[in-house]
Amino acid sequence: MNKFTSKIDYFIDQYTVEKQLYKLGPKWLKRGWLEKEDFLTICLWKSRRPKKLYIANAALEIKNCTRAAFSEKDELLKLNHLTKLSGVSVPTASAILSVTNPQDYPIIDERCIQSLNKLGCITWETITPNRWLDYISIVRTIAKAYGKTAREVEMGLFAYNRIMLDREYKNLY
Repeated sequence: MNKFTSKIDYFIDQYTVEKQLYKLGPKWLKRGWLEKEDFLTICLWKSRRPKKLYIANAALEIKNCTRAAFSEKDELLKLNHLTKLSGVSVPTASAILSVTNPQDYPIIDERCIQSLNKLGCITWETITPNRWLDYISIVRTIAKAYGKTAREVEMGLFAYNRIMLDREYKNLY
């Protein structure tokens, strides 16, 4: 029990790993790259399924790809640098960008896409790099109009899906 109780505050803080990530992310962006531990923390928070693939990335490869992505101005090239890493798909790459710069980058997620479809903003379901560009454009437009960050709008779309769209399935519980 001492392994737990001696670090109980640490483990309690880890329950809210999202808050920890968004607190550290801008510091990582300012540094200019992610260390392997930072990368793994973000990726495993976003999706645990490709864990073995994430771990297979070498520390230098992570540093080089994230450095290139963070310094890149072109949105597609930024995404391309990140998706070169094993296990990193468009949604995971968007999570890396969002954690390090929530002002400008939302996470692309199936629930957010469903919300935008239901709201009549888009007519597609499959996430691709070019559709990610459409997604960030829509989210940034909403964010600017309402004085929110891209991350806040994405969180709202996710919650809209959970609250409004889940009601369509009344007999789930």
